[in-house]
Amino acid sequence: MLTDLLNFGREQLENGTLFSMLEAVGINNADDFINGFRNQTRQEAERIRESSRLMSVGESVFGLFSGSKDEDDSLSMIQAAYKTYKLFSGLLQDEQNDNNGLFGDITSTINDAQKMYELYKKFDRNGDGTITIEDVQTYFQEIGLGFVSPYLAKGLFLLVDKNQNGRLDFVDLMGLCSIVYKLTQTFGGTGGDSGGRF
Repeated sequence: MLTDLLNFGREQLENGTLFSMLEAVGINNADDFINGFRNQTRQEAERIRESSRLMSVGESVFGLFSGSKDEDDSLSMIQAAYKTYKLFSGLLQDEQNDNNGLFGDITSTINDAQKMYELYKKFDRNGDGTITIEDVQTYFQEIGLGFVSPYLAKGLFLLVDKNQNGRLDFVDLMGLCSIVYKLTQTFGGTGGDSGGRF
């Protein structure tokens, strides 16, 4: 079995090692994992939208971002995808134990989600809301996951790219990052930091 994610190569990609690694971190079916991730993200986005409706318009967290309802919906989906990433990676509980109450959690989630999305948009070269397989390795390097081999990044990309169009949206990418974080916890990386911080 592989000892780190940097040494994952073509042979491991072709001989089924990736599936063994996923099973070792509790992902028996990548499709089920990604479907669960997308469903959780949709539920979380609805919860965020509902919470924002309960706040007065002037004090709404979404008031920090001027824009239309569509932009608010997009923002809630971005926040929801980031929060689901933390939940699926096991990081959400650690964050909740360390923060200073609900407002701290909301502010942290918004700021971190914004940073991740801005970086994501940087790699969305044609502005269509998706990134390609070529962009994923560079994206990983930017967020501290540069120890993930190109072969592993490609294999995971192909598993997450459910419609097989060669492109991932932000929710897909956060699902992919969640898988990588889980793999990092078991198989490690060579970057010193385990990479899960954004």
